[in-house]
Amino acid sequence: MESSNQYKKDRREWTIMNLFAEHFNQFPIGELHKSERPDFILDCRNGKRVGIELTELKYERKDTEFNMRAHENFLSNIMDYAQQVFARMSNQVLVVDVHFADSISSDIVQQPDTENAQLICNGLSESIAHIVSDNLPESTGKHYIVDRNSKYGDVNLPSMIESIHITNVTGRMEEPLWYASISTRVKPLTVESIAQRIDDKDEKLLGYDRSCDQQWLLIIQNSFLMSSQYDPVAAMRALRHRYRSRFNRIFVFERSSATVSELNAIRRIN
Repeated sequence: MESSNQYKKDRREWTIMNLFAEHFNQFPIGELHKSERPDFILDCRNGKRVGIELTELKYERKDTEFNMRAHENFLSNIMDYAQQVFARMSNQVLVVDVHFADSISSDIVQQPDTENAQLICNGLSESIAHIVSDNLPESTGKHYIVDRNSKYGDVNLPSMIESIHITNVTGRMEEPLWYASISTRVKPLTVESIAQRIDDKDEKLLGYDRSCDQQWLLIIQNSFLMSSQYDPVAAMRALRHRYRSRFNRIFVFERSSATVSELNAIRRIN
């Protein structure tokens, strides 16, 4: 199970890195390799080496009444199967973000092998695949949103799903990215949440590959999953704030809109 989860994690990170490289117009030309610490190493054409670490603004698993890891695994299985079902209907390469409600029972996600859990997982996967197929963007770069404000979504979205964002990346990416989250468990974009992520990664940076000339930190977030927690004023303040870090460059990558923002960071020496 661990090797399977690691394989899925690696594939997702590759897809996110490819999205970032495509939308960051200053991304250096070179050869990108998967690594351990950091997540990627870029051997640039100019002879320099850049280490790139990925991290996400995620809910901290301190709530004993909510097993976030179990929910993540359950939702990941739903999205994997939905992608497989869709692949039998179409060869289009998509980025699909699904915002799930909190109404999925903890008993179900903590016992995913039960018949009831399997029926719910399969039913949601089939629904997602067919909703995506019915709302397929006709050309690469197009982005569609299916939510309860749209007539189609109000009629067809299952009660456990709040919205589905669909982007066609055919011809731009080789691997699709089907992703899920729960809005109320995603950390809002604030100065505090970013500073905490930077500090956490800074502590581990000393153990990273020393052959790199620069170390970059890529913070991944998805604003549409923030729901009512998303405060555009707080988000703008967070993007403009000056942070302290051992990383040479720090970026916030908004996954759904593929927006890249470089943070203003002062180098921390000690």
